[in-house]
Amino acid sequence: MAQTLRSLPLSTGASQPSPVRGTRQSARRNPLWVAVHMPELALEALAIPDTTPAVVVEPRNGQHRVIAANPRALTRGIAPGLKLSAALALSRTLTVLNRSPEAEHLVLTSLARWARRITPAVSLAPPHALLLEIRGSLKLWGGTDPIKQALKEALRRRRVTAHLCIAPTALAALWLARHRQQDALSREALTGRLSGLPLEVTGWPDSTRQLLNKMGVRTIGDCLRLPRDGLARRVGRHCLQELDRSLGEPDPRAEFEPGQRMRATVEFQTEITAPEMLAHAGQALISRLARALQKHQAQVASLEFGFHHLRKPKTVQRIDLVTPTHEPERISGLFADKLETIRLPAPAVALSLVTGDIEPMVGRNTTLFAHRCPAVLGAAVGELIERLRLRFGTEAIYGLALIEEHRPEAAWSKSLDPLSGAAPGAASDRPQDRQRPLWLLPAPIPLSKVRGSGALRLASGPERIEAGWWERRDVSRDYFIAAGSQGEKLWIYRDRRSDRGWYLHGLFG
Repeated sequence: MAQTLRSLPLSTGASQPSPVRGTRQSARRNPLWVAVHMPELALEALAIPDTTPAVVVEPRNGQHRVIAANPRALTRGIAPGLKLSAALALSRTLTVLNRSPEAEHLVLTSLARWARRITPAVSLAPPHALLLEIRGSLKLWGGTDPIKQALKEALRRRRVTAHLCIAPTALAALWLARHRQQDALSREALTGRLSGLPLEVTGWPDSTRQLLNKMGVRTIGDCLRLPRDGLARRVGRHCLQELDRSLGEPDPRAEFEPGQRMRATVEFQTEITAPEMLAHAGQALISRLARALQKHQAQVASLEFGFHHLRKPKTVQRIDLVTPTHEPERISGLFADKLETIRLPAPAVALSLVTGDIEPMVGRNTTLFAHRCPAVLGAAVGELIERLRLRFGTEAIYGLALIEEHRPEAAWSKSLDPLSGAAPGAASDRPQDRQRPLWLLPAPIPLSKVRGSGALRLASGPERIEAGWWERRDVSRDYFIAAGSQGEKLWIYRDRRSDRGWYLHGLFG
């Protein structure tokens, strides 16, 4: 029925950082590093158009502050570090976007994959920089200028603003690039070149820099002149080690390595439309995938099945797993469910399988009584979510995550990982003794329109919430937990700003 075109080779795919280990620097006596600093990556990773003023914000010390602004916002006096409330006062048409570490990491790793054609010694310096050790590539490329020109061209194609700097140590190149300095090719000149840089280029914590500023230490040169033991006692030995590494001490770094994927294709001798034959071909691919995963002690979290047609574009069907797996039975069941829901636009002449990044296989402890094992129960829930997503779509099945927001209707967000807890940036300091209803209404309803709400008894409260003024959607409410005549518990509030009476906002189970 079918014949195999090629086996399951490993190929470069999406990126994953490798475990920390020494780079090739130990094998080179005179390393030379290129630092690629991308100060506007937070803004450029979101691909914001320049038609309107726009800023990217993130919470810092309980307040939203601007971390990046486009040219139109800069012309209005909106600069990084400004409070969001002040930025909104300067521009009524300001577009405000939350920072996306995922988008920034995607751009960073994409550039790192490309940079490996220059040198295999590429290291990530998140969130906004790359480091390349290029001593062994100078002869191949003909010097530092062609390397820098190639990097600039790659950055221009990706529409990323960056500043490049070359130095004998990785930290020196990074610190010089952050301050937009010229190359420092001589190790003997490093001390003089670094001494005039402000402490902001080091990326040390704000508390450390504030302590040094109170001591009158404002530049790297000031730090180098301090007694080493006293500096280590006050700011920690980590800062002292970074100063030493910037001047030439060994600096072991994790090398970036692209993730690996597995792929295979089966070509049919004739055009096929029968689901049974497609299922048989898919099962053959899955069996070979399982053997390869077992051989490499690996697992995958996503797969793409491609149905190739003779005169039409390939039909791609993606399967996202809640948790990674290497089990062929689980993948086969999902593929069979997928076949039941798709309709191919034309007969298939080949079937391909491409996995996402392969991950190391992780063992799982079980117990004698499997029905009482939390890991087994979690796996069963994960398989149920996967089957529901195949039926209704990935976006339709999601989890809930808390975010830093006082307004109840804005204090949660959708999480594509239903089994995860709070998302990054979740409110970890939220008081746990405050009761919140599990069922929050899409929009508050006036109590006068709620049937049977005439006789209510206030059980607890008030809890005052005043927030949202920085987005011009401010609220001022006093929340109460009320008990109805039938024993139901309601979450109601009194609107203090508009003085329009009482509203129902949620129901307790």
